[in-house]
Amino acid sequence: MKTTALLVCLLFATHSIYSQETIPASGGESTGSGGSSSYSVGQLVYTTNTGGGSVSQGVQQSVELFTLSNPDLTTVNLTAVTYPNPTTDYIVLAITDATLSDLSYALYDLQGRAVTKGLTTQSNTQIDMQSLATGTYVLKVNQNNQELKTFKIIKK
Repeated sequence: MKTTALLVCLLFATHSIYSQETIPASGGESTGSGGSSSYSVGQLVYTTNTGGGSVSQGVQQSVELFTLSNPDLTTVNLTAVTYPNPTTDYIVLAITDATLSDLSYALYDLQGRAVTKGLTTQSNTQIDMQSLATGTYVLKVNQNNQELKTFKIIKK
């Protein structure tokens, strides 16, 4: 009987340790032509602990955009910016290295099918994602048909 009671107490204790607690007074989501934003009012705690990595506590947390290819590649300075991330409408591929030319991109779904392809003729290239299904996509940036960087894009 004692072991059963101890086991039940341990199960409840582990549930309360791993659960996130908040009492938001209000919140919602706003959308417009520039993107969307979600918010909460009355959030009690929001902290970030850093060290070898980072851990964020709280209800509203941003989603990172991951570079999937070689992060040590310093000869090419590319960034992909989403408005917002996860995105609902479009992403902007921002090229910060003006010396790069003949750049192209391809957006793939997780089955490896090319969803859209195009050329980057400007420093900021807008890639439409409105007609795509919700999910995760892979954006590959190429120069002369050689892959430079790959990014993970999340579509809401």
